[in-house]
Amino acid sequence: MMPKNAVFQDLIDLSIALASEQKIESVMNLVLEASIRLSGAEGASIYALDTLAHYLHRVSSKYRGLIEVMAEGERIPIYSGEKTPNLNEPASLVVSTGTPVNIGNIDSAIGYDFSRIREDDKLGGTRTRSLVIVPLTIQENRSIGILQLINVRNGADEIGALEDAALRPLMSFASQAAVCMWNSRLVEENSRLNRQFNRQLAELPRQRKAKKEGQTRKFAKPGGLVGDSPPIEHAISLICKAAVSDVPILLRGETGTGKEMMASFIHQSSDRSGNPFVVQNCAALPEALLESELFGHVKGAFTGAATTKQGLAHEAHKGTLFLDEIGDMPLSLQAKLLRLLQEGEVRRVGSTKTETVDVRIVGATNVNLEKKIAEAEFRKDLFYRLNVFPIQMPPLRERPSDIPKLIDHFLKTSSEKFGRPMPEVSSDALDALLCWSYPGNVRELKNILDRAQLMADADQPIQITHLPGELVGYSDKESSRMPAVIPDGDLKTIVGQYEALVLEAKMREANWNKSLAARILKVSRRTIIEKLNRYNISRPKGYEIPDSESL
Repeated sequence: MMPKNAVFQDLIDLSIALASEQKIESVMNLVLEASIRLSGAEGASIYALDTLAHYLHRVSSKYRGLIEVMAEGERIPIYSGEKTPNLNEPASLVVSTGTPVNIGNIDSAIGYDFSRIREDDKLGGTRTRSLVIVPLTIQENRSIGILQLINVRNGADEIGALEDAALRPLMSFASQAAVCMWNSRLVEENSRLNRQFNRQLAELPRQRKAKKEGQTRKFAKPGGLVGDSPPIEHAISLICKAAVSDVPILLRGETGTGKEMMASFIHQSSDRSGNPFVVQNCAALPEALLESELFGHVKGAFTGAATTKQGLAHEAHKGTLFLDEIGDMPLSLQAKLLRLLQEGEVRRVGSTKTETVDVRIVGATNVNLEKKIAEAEFRKDLFYRLNVFPIQMPPLRERPSDIPKLIDHFLKTSSEKFGRPMPEVSSDALDALLCWSYPGNVRELKNILDRAQLMADADQPIQITHLPGELVGYSDKESSRMPAVIPDGDLKTIVGQYEALVLEAKMREANWNKSLAARILKVSRRTIIEKLNRYNISRPKGYEIPDSESL
């Protein structure tokens, strides 16, 4: 322990130093060094309380002897159950009650859980005997964290509990240090907000110009997209927000959900729309060929390289490069892609020179990238660089109200292509189509309808016998007529989706005769008309109506 006069002099010197320091890292370093000097401790750590007051996070530490610092990032839960503070954990006790913990020998202390301290000892090769934890408080005992000391020296200069004469100055110092740390955070946050404000101010002229040039065209739906269910509308709204910038976009979703269509929509909605939109499936080519395809090669780089060739990254200069199935890209190429994302640089196969290109990257995957990272099959740094703006494409089972519209769209498109009248769909076949879960999503629905049109005789409706066998199994009378997976959303939205789906199915069954549909559903004709208008359901072109009652 330091002499009493030396302690007060050290506190004065530290107060002056803290008052002149603004960087939070420097403030914490001063606090740790001073607390070790004041207490004679072997080590000190600062834990900050998170915004929700659920965890303490170790943000800085300093040790003497075997290690200099302990690994940061450790977090201590404050609660053992729901809103029940874990008072057996010393750190949780201090931050919850605002009282210090001063234990001379943790081996003989009763009523505490020292498992975290023991884990720290294993990690750093230390052996904790005495433990002192004091709160870091501001604004009338508002806690922002704790200061933890191990193996402090008592008045006899031996490892043990701090005497009151030393503990009181330490707590006073901790309070002052907390205020300095808090002020440093406020300074840094104000600086960040000021930089953000300046960026937004500088961006205003460009936004005004874009608005005058008719930016509203960027928010129209892509031409091939059918459906207006809440999940698909949400995905489109995210795409419209991201399209106007150059940030990388990661489209995630199951196969067949329209990721390539959305990537094209992103390109057409951006300022790069007048430049190339280049597509490459990362799972379609072997590693060596994919590298050459993406980044190009020089003459003689490998057998068959008779000329120098530019890669797709060069072809997409000033435009957009869409990398489908990016989760299947080989690890060695992921490093090159990361370089392209970070620096805009590419190196052709066989070349020693780097070239600069200006491309916007849009990636797509149907695999779990987090799992691939855990299995060391995908680079974590590339994931974070790609995942700046992730967009989840909803599967068809989560947007059941779009299925009738998609059926009409695909039947109409196919009929026009082959010059045939648009076929009707029998009620049994329609029920089967509406109840299928579509693991292949929109692409599967299109393939089913293409097959059914070929199977059906000309001018005859599509029957249940024209559908695949596995799908027909869902159409018998005992099976549920609801989709296999209930979509996300509030109850009102979900019920509305199902009501629209059932209403359109019954209108088809009644051949779009409103009075007949009203009798089937046991409601008034006025109710049918009101709900048709509410859900924007109308008779598709191609249906022959027997009488004016259905109009």
